[in-house]
Amino acid sequence: MSFDLEHIRSRNPIEDVISEKFSLKKSGSRFIGAEHDSLVVIPQSGMYFWNSRNEHGDVFDFVGRYHLNYGSGWNNRDSAQFMEAIEHLARRAGISIERNADFRQTPVWAERQLVQRLHDTLLNTPPALSYATKQRGWDMQTVRLAKPGFMPQDKRPLLDGLNLSDTWRNVIHKFPAGMLVYIHLNNGRLTYLSGRSIEGKRHYNPPRDIIGEKQPYFNHCYSAESNQLVVVEGQADAITFGEWGVPAVAIAGMSISDELLIRLKKHDRVFISLDNTDDANTQSQMIAKALGGKAYLPKFPNEVKDANEWLAQHQATADDASDLLNKAQNWLLSEVHRAANLEGLARQDAIRDLFQHVGDLDSFTLAQFKEAMGKIGVKARVFNEMMKLSSNENPDSGDDFAEVFDDSIPVLSPAQGFRDDLALVTVSLLERTRKNCLNIQPYLVTSSRELKRVTDEQIISIDQKEVALRVVPEGSEFLQRWRYSDIRRFLDGETIQPGEIFNGIHDLFKRYVDFRSDIESRILSLWVVGTYFYQMFPAYPYLALNGPKNSGKSTVLRVLQPLAFNMISTSDPTGASMFRLIHYTSCTVGIDEAERYHNPRDPGMQQIRQLLNSGYKQGMPAIRITGEDMKPQAFDVYSPKILAAIMGLEDILASRCIAIPMRRTDKKMPAFPPDFDGAGIRHQLYTLALTHFKSIHRNYFQRPELHKLHNRSGELWSPLVALAAFFEEQGQVEGLLDAISEAAEWDEQLSEGKALSNREEAVLQSLEIMTRNADGAVWLKASELRERVREIMGISQDQMGHAQWIGHILNRLALTDRNRKKAYTGGQMYLIDRREVSDMMRRYDVSQIPTNLPEN
Repeated sequence: MSFDLEHIRSRNPIEDVISEKFSLKKSGSRFIGAEHDSLVVIPQSGMYFWNSRNEHGDVFDFVGRYHLNYGSGWNNRDSAQFMEAIEHLARRAGISIERNADFRQTPVWAERQLVQRLHDTLLNTPPALSYATKQRGWDMQTVRLAKPGFMPQDKRPLLDGLNLSDTWRNVIHKFPAGMLVYIHLNNGRLTYLSGRSIEGKRHYNPPRDIIGEKQPYFNHCYSAESNQLVVVEGQADAITFGEWGVPAVAIAGMSISDELLIRLKKHDRVFISLDNTDDANTQSQMIAKALGGKAYLPKFPNEVKDANEWLAQHQATADDASDLLNKAQNWLLSEVHRAANLEGLARQDAIRDLFQHVGDLDSFTLAQFKEAMGKIGVKARVFNEMMKLSSNENPDSGDDFAEVFDDSIPVLSPAQGFRDDLALVTVSLLERTRKNCLNIQPYLVTSSRELKRVTDEQIISIDQKEVALRVVPEGSEFLQRWRYSDIRRFLDGETIQPGEIFNGIHDLFKRYVDFRSDIESRILSLWVVGTYFYQMFPAYPYLALNGPKNSGKSTVLRVLQPLAFNMISTSDPTGASMFRLIHYTSCTVGIDEAERYHNPRDPGMQQIRQLLNSGYKQGMPAIRITGEDMKPQAFDVYSPKILAAIMGLEDILASRCIAIPMRRTDKKMPAFPPDFDGAGIRHQLYTLALTHFKSIHRNYFQRPELHKLHNRSGELWSPLVALAAFFEEQGQVEGLLDAISEAAEWDEQLSEGKALSNREEAVLQSLEIMTRNADGAVWLKASELRERVREIMGISQDQMGHAQWIGHILNRLALTDRNRKKAYTGGQMYLIDRREVSDMMRRYDVSQIPTNLPEN
């Protein structure tokens, strides 16, 4: 036999093969179909699941169904069909195989078929499937991912026609019937089988003289490259963590081999989560001590015995599991607290022993360790001496000892950072290498007119002062926003005129977009400039472009794209990509069709909603579980964002926005040129940010007379007010500050309810019409009220959006409450009192409509 199935599989990653037929997008450690969100691909296990089609399999199955077009006729046990899939993948990977070779004689094929037959037996045995899904609490996707099997009484169908080794045949013959079978795999090969009775509590491991020592069980999420994993006792607990998307290994008891210990040490973080018993807690401490600073000790709730009980009896979720791990205490730090309660020589020995475990600590945990030691009386000088001794005793710990970071050094975003008398931005420039290749390399451009090549160092010296970069930026075409020739002009001392910059941007908006008034284009122009300063401000407003189709919203985004700081525009962002882009590049984000992100029935939008709700203000990071190891990471999602929507935004998101109403134009506006790159304006904006940041800082932080608004309105408008004052005073843009201040005050009145929106006025007028002949309170249907509002406003059904805003407005105007609404088969009904409607119209000075519309 001249080929190996696992070699062919390894050369054809399943996500690559599937993406040749269907677009995929990354979602944590998985891939999701871009157009078919029920298509889920798991690279770690090499499996895919298409839930809406009740279909799953590995790369061979996918090729058979979609590349070879067998569809529902695919049968992975048909040798002719399976050979076609092998040949297709072999050609794809450039692997030569013998066409006349009988692959059915390979051990891999036989093992693969045995695993599938065991799994099919489970799926076709109702008591066994019920045990897995009801008693163990696993959903069907987890069952298909973990591929547990079931051992039948008649084992002949399991072995028939398979060229299995005598070892595996003996294992199957001796395996007790009526047991759930756990499939132990290593690099795709079957290594071990273990069992658990579905009736009673009986475990089984094959005799050592047949297959050797029992083996650990790695769940379907596990990968050797995982940064972290969970160690559990039983296989069911490992599968349970797999249901929560967490890599886990079951040690099948409470002992751990040296071989497994070496394997665990290759991961950065190991959570020891054995059963919640005294014996298991003792064993957890022993395993943690062997792992040292890599070990963490999560604590189940007191009433919970283990992970599977937590799922099956308490319905724990992936979020619960994430929270459990996120709150786990580092073993080494817990040992510091234990040593603090000892006395005399025992205390000295315990402290001395702790220093033997510091070699693998990352800098942050080391800092925590030093702080904890300081609290129990180990002073800095003694600590440093003990660290040196420990380093000398452990030749693998490295020569360098990390110092605790001095927090007097400013930590700045390299994409755009401001501190006292320093400003910097990151750009990418093309380099020519010694081998005459091109390399895209990040550089820092500073307010001291330095150009610094970025290395792996995060603490650098700028103008003879130390600065720490929050992240190490990477070179990319995306950041090639400032031409090197223009940078050279800045480095050589070129200056700019602030007024020319503002007027140039304002003229662009005026030329290509028909705004209702000058104030909208002025707000947009200031906002564009502010994207180059936004890291200076505690908060920066979103802009909401609200208007019907063909009202110029997309044109505004096209004008912004080449001008705003590191701007990206999208109508279908994914949470994972946006979190990383903003965190590393501080990019401006333009989102079209933004109204769909507040659809509560769309779980795929949850990450985007979190990003939008958190990202208008500094210090509100988004915590995400990332990578194959499901490691919690804080992403700084603070950045400028502009949202275009036909139907408006929901209340929480709208409260973070300055609204820019858009309208259909009746003029012949020129089309925005597709080849406009804005490089000249960007050069002026970069130069402005690096030369005038002190003036903007002073206007924002040291001139309280400019800022007359409070609360959320003050948060949103203050950056634009500070910029308006700058351009009026240093750029001679007359009347700009008054215009922006008046717009801000009007916006504050709207947000505080001192004025009504057009839609709110229309709701009051509709209610007045619908209750005009009523003596008291009347039950009104939300759908009929919505239609009446639409008629009064003269807009289309599409522009009205979903019906939920009816309830929001009625609540805001205090015309309903929980006791005055009810559901019916067609939606919601509200009990409306005509006297309250009349009172609200009087208070807000809303006129009645002498209607020729039919009355209810």
